[in-house]
Order: sequence, then structure tokens, then C-alpha cells
Amino acid sequence: MDVIFTIVSRNYAAQACVLMRSLAVAEPDAARVVIAADGPIPDLEPLARVIAATDTGAPIGPMSVYYDALELNTAIKPHAFRRLLAEPGVTSVTYLDPDIFVYAPLAQVRKALDEAPLVLIPHLTRPLSGTASPNDHTILTSGAYNLGFLAAQRSGEIFALMDWWAEKCRFDCRVDFAHGLFTDQKWMDLAPGMVSDLAILRDPGLDIAYWNLEGRTLAHGPKGWQVNGEPLGFFHFSGFDPHRPEVLSKHQDRIGVAPESPLARLLADYAKALLDQGHAQASRIPYAYGAFPSGRPVSSAMRRAALRAAQAGTGFDGGLTPEVEAWMDAPEPLAAVEGLPDVSREMDQVWRDDPRAAAGFSRQTLEGRLGFHAWFAARPESHAAAIAASQALGQTWRAGTRRAGPWPQADAPWSGPAAAIGDWISAPADGVLPRAAAGMIAGRGDLRERFSAGPPEALLAWLLGPEAVAGRFCPRLLDGPSLLDLSQEIAPLLEAARFACAHHGETSPLKLQISAGYGVAVRGGWPEVLRRAIRGDGDRLVSSLSSPYPFPRVLLRIWDSRPDLQRLFELHTATGRLAYLRWLIGGGLREYDIELAGLPDALTHSLAFRLARLSVRGARTPSRRASLSRAAAIVVVRTLTPAMADWPSGVLICEAGSGRLRRPDGAPVGQTEVDTVIFGSCPGFIAADAQILFAQGVSWGRAAGVWSGATLAELDDSHPAWGFVDEVWSDAPAQKARPRPVTILSEDMPLQAQLAGLMVR
Repeated sequence: MDVIFTIVSRNYAAQACVLMRSLAVAEPDAARVVIAADGPIPDLEPLARVIAATDTGAPIGPMSVYYDALELNTAIKPHAFRRLLAEPGVTSVTYLDPDIFVYAPLAQVRKALDEAPLVLIPHLTRPLSGTASPNDHTILTSGAYNLGFLAAQRSGEIFALMDWWAEKCRFDCRVDFAHGLFTDQKWMDLAPGMVSDLAILRDPGLDIAYWNLEGRTLAHGPKGWQVNGEPLGFFHFSGFDPHRPEVLSKHQDRIGVAPESPLARLLADYAKALLDQGHAQASRIPYAYGAFPSGRPVSSAMRRAALRAAQAGTGFDGGLTPEVEAWMDAPEPLAAVEGLPDVSREMDQVWRDDPRAAAGFSRQTLEGRLGFHAWFAARPESHAAAIAASQALGQTWRAGTRRAGPWPQADAPWSGPAAAIGDWISAPADGVLPRAAAGMIAGRGDLRERFSAGPPEALLAWLLGPEAVAGRFCPRLLDGPSLLDLSQEIAPLLEAARFACAHHGETSPLKLQISAGYGVAVRGGWPEVLRRAIRGDGDRLVSSLSSPYPFPRVLLRIWDSRPDLQRLFELHTATGRLAYLRWLIGGGLREYDIELAGLPDALTHSLAFRLARLSVRGARTPSRRASLSRAAAIVVVRTLTPAMADWPSGVLICEAGSGRLRRPDGAPVGQTEVDTVIFGSCPGFIAADAQILFAQGVSWGRAAGVWSGATLAELDDSHPAWGFVDEVWSDAPAQKARPRPVTILSEDMPLQAQLAGLMVR
């Protein structure tokens, strides 16, 4: 049995009715099937068997979130082929777009199916000269074959082809010319190499349309419609509007329709057929997956954001639910910058996609963030709900992103000297989170919003990634059991690299693992146990390639994964290895996010490596470890202010908002020993603020907290903040004995002078 089917959304019901009626005349013995993409179509049931798209095996739920109507309809196609070919008695299946009219029996298609398992029709059989649209370049970007038609036999190799095609259409059935994709169609360019044989039909009367009509003669006579003197098999009315029958297609400007011409008559007849089948009413039916239950339209930015998330593992099986709408309006974690306003996931995607946003607003500055928020709200395309979400994120930022929260676990505070608080932080804790992570959650409202409800591994991945690289988290303070768990299950380490390198876009598993072990781990200061776990045997030297200089296995893995490198560099020769090393130094290490400091010393200290680095123009120089400096004190504040430029030169400033260590004049500093650390923020922030100092390599002799009398009155004796200070400086005396001494600041002496005296005490 031969099956001919189409796939259609409800607004194309008239086109599907006209197609099925034409098939009933031209191919009465073929079984007619319609796949309903977005809901039931009762008008079609007398004309064909109607199957819901959800019954084809296609993942309609998630695809309805990240694909628009065109993308979804075409992504269903391989699933529909598999479903129909598997039915008992079916020997072949042919697909036709719904905007096709069949004028004559498809004898040539059946003949081709007798000779080959797959039948295709090319877009062009002659070049398209000139610049009118479409042209050769247009067709090149769209695909060699028009997938408004496809026919296939029932065979094992076709089922295998459909399995492959369905997998490709899972995420890559989109209109994305920049990445070489055009729905399901572009993938079929590869089909000739994947089947044992292929029939390509070049008959001028098959699949005639605006892209191939030029150079063909359409006529009507006693024998019906003909093209170049032969019967017209089927015409593809792509882009045709029955209310404007004088226009062949909205997609072209190459072919005009002369009044009273055969083409004008053909178009008028088809327009009447569509209107008689209720096109005016059907075309107004909204796409079922075009809006959320609230009525809010799904923007293209939302779909692209959901696609990226789905590719990373986020599930949208329920389709366009209120929860997915809320997810779109939630802050995008990968765009978060401490101290700056968040952007929603929809806003983040607009920022990625729109050149005006990318060029006009910096992600890393307050001015850029505020400007982007204002620009986004003023866009005509921005829905009221999206604008409201943007405003809510701005209000949250204005209310203060560093809202202190409760300590997530009831551990007894440290009672020894504050300089040894690291021993307490890195000791195993009673709660779910290690103390290093618990302190970050307590002091960072943005982290609580993103990770409190999720698994601890997600928070740890974020801390080991962006926070550690930015110098706001110290991985060395993770406790032993947590380090052991991470070393045995490295998924969070890979996720840390994905978070930290989000701006680099999609990356291969090998690149991600190398970035984690040799880039993020180095910049973030991961302990050696984590570096070893993620690197595996990457540092081990390859004995067969060790002369004249050591050659670590990680470099061999890169070479093994790249046929282009294998052609360029013959590693079995010393000359080839040296040339490969120069390629790595010149840009390969940067491409794979490898820090020179992360490579084995046996390689980087070798004479060959030093000579190779000197011979490459612009090669990165290994960063030198900053020399240890001393200072009288570090004051931890929210952000640097102009008034602090007058502070004594022996005082350093730690900006808790950005995680940067500065001199009062703004100059950065490196690893430092100080006599006193002064925590100028409230007790709830102190654990997160101390992490910055640890991450920057700061050590101190004693620590003090500048806390108001009101703060002290509310602070319980069991709060962990007491362990981070040796004493407290306050504007009011303690009303009872406290875990640490409280010194009263004088109202008659300038605060700066008092702090200076206390620091040298």
C-alpha cells in the first residue's frame, strides 16, 4: 500500500483540504493521511485519516516551546515517516507540503520507488541568473532538495535514515542560516551518501514552483495542464495568498504574473479552491503553540533561550506551561554579575541576538545594564509581561542584591583566633552544604535565589566556576568529604567550566574537560585533588613522544580529535611535534582554554618549549606569581568610593561587590599579609566577604567587625559571624557579655582617626 501524507497546523486546514481533494482524483488508490500539528481539524476527517502529531512519537512538548510553527511542522516529518512506514501493509510513503495541488497521477514517483529506496526532487535543474530572488545563493543556503516532496520505500536503511534525521531535527530543525541550517530541509543534502541508492526526479512538471518556473512553459489545453508539453504532475504554491492571486509568491520577485496568462489562470483556480474550502476562516485560527496559557505570545528570543537550555539538559516536556513562562522571566544565571541588575532569560537572549544591544550596552558595567533595561522596555517587540519582569529585576537590584540570609546549618561558631577561621570553614559540617558554600549562600541573596531550591552540586559548580575565577570563592576551603565526592563524580566540575566559559558558546565534551582541568581549575585555584580528577591521565607523558622534550597526553588528545591537525603535523617526527607545539602556543592553547601555568612543568620548563615560545609572535608569557606584600590593614567595604583615596597608604580596600582587592587610589594588589582585617559590612555578609580575602591569598593577624549597636542587639551568640572576628567596634556598648569584646567608637573623634588607632593597637 502507498501512503501520501502532509503535515499541517490548523490555520492551513484549507490548503490541506485542497491537497487531499486533488489526491482523491489523481491518486485514488493511495491512502491519504494528514498529521495535525497543533490540534484537531474536523474538516479534514472526511477526506483523509487524521493523526495527531503527538501520536507520531515526536517530542511535541519541548519542541512546542523552542520551535516556531514552521520549525515544529518540519521537525515532525521524520517521526511521521517512521510511524507510517511501520504500519502493516505499507510499502512506500510520500510526503507533500499542504500548499501543493496534484494534477496528474504520480507514476514517475512510483517508478522511481521501484528502483531506489529514496526519491528527491532538486530545487534547480538550471542556474538562476541575475540578482533577483530567489537566486543560486538563496537556494544554496536553503538546501539542494525541496523537502515539500519526499518519497521512501519501507526498508531497514530508510528506518535508519529516519532515525538519524529525527535526531538531527530534535534541536537543529530551525531557520538559522548563519549556522548552515534551514529546518529539516538542509539535512537532506547529506542523504545521498547515507542510502544505497537514490532517485532524483528532474521532470519539469514535478514540484513546479516560484524557484524553478523560470525557463519552463506552462500551458492549458485539451489534455489539461502541461509544462514544456508534458503533463503537469503537481504545483507547489509556496508563499501564495489567495487574496492576491496576481502574485505568484511572497518569497520572490523574479517572476511576474501576466494578466490572462496560463499562470494567472492556474493561480486564480487555486485561489478559488482555497477560498471555497474556508481559507478566510481557517487562516485566522491562532497557532496553538504561539502563546502561553496567560495569552502572552512566545517571542523568538524565548524560543532560542529555551532551545539553548534544552540542549544543555533542561526539560520542557510539559510544553508551554505557566512554569515555563515564569522560567523565561527569571534571572539568567549565566549573565549574572555581582552588584549589577539581573536580566531575565528572554532579555539575555535578546542581548545575544540583537546587534544593537550587543554593540550598545556592556554587560559588565552598571551603566550598560541600566541602559539595556531601558532599551529593552522601549522596544516595540517587548511584551508588557516581559517589561514587567525587567522592572521587577531592577527593583530587586535597587533593594540590594547582597541581602543577608540565615546560616543554612546550625554549626557551633569558631571560638579560636579569627586568623584561623579557615580551619573551621574547611572542617566537615553537619549540614548538607560544606561551610564554604553555606557562607556564600548566607551572604549572597543572588545565590539563594538561584540555587537554594536546587541540588548542592549546582551551587558548587557555580562557586567553582564563575565565583572562583572572579576571586569571590576559595575552593581550597572546601572540606575533605566534599572534595572526595567531587573528585569521584566530576559532572559538577564540567558544569563549573560550562558556567565559567558560557560566553564562549557551545563546546565539545573534550574542549569542556580540557577547559575545566587546564583553564578554569588554574584561574579558580582548584585544589590538586580536583585538578587530578578532571585531568585524568592528561599530565602523563607519552613515552613514545618524549624526545627531544616531554609531551603530555592532553596535547595528544587534542591532536587525535582533529583530522586537520593530523594532516598538518606528523607527531612521529621531532620536527612535526615542534611545529605542533608552535601552533599550540600561537593560538591552540587559547582555543582549548589551556593556561600555560596549568601545563606540566616538565613541558613548560623544557628548552624546546621556551624556544618555541620565543619563535611565535604574540605568544602568551606565563604570568608571574605576585610577590608577597605587607599592609597594616584591609577594610572590606561594599564598593570603592572617591573619599577612600585619602585613606593611609598602608590601608588596602576589598570591594565585596566585585571581589577586587585595591589600594585606596584604585591600584590592584596581589597576595598580601596584613595585620588587621576590618569587616565593614553586617555579620550576615561576613562569611562571603572573607572568602574573597582567602581567594586572593590574603592572610591576617587579627580581624574586627564594625557593627552597629542595633545589629549587635539582634545578633545571636551562636551566629557563625562571631568566629570571623576577634573583636567588634560599635557605636553602642553591648548590653550583655558577648562571645567577642566590644569596643565603643567615640562620637567626638572622626571615624577614620579612630579606626587608625584601633588598627595599630
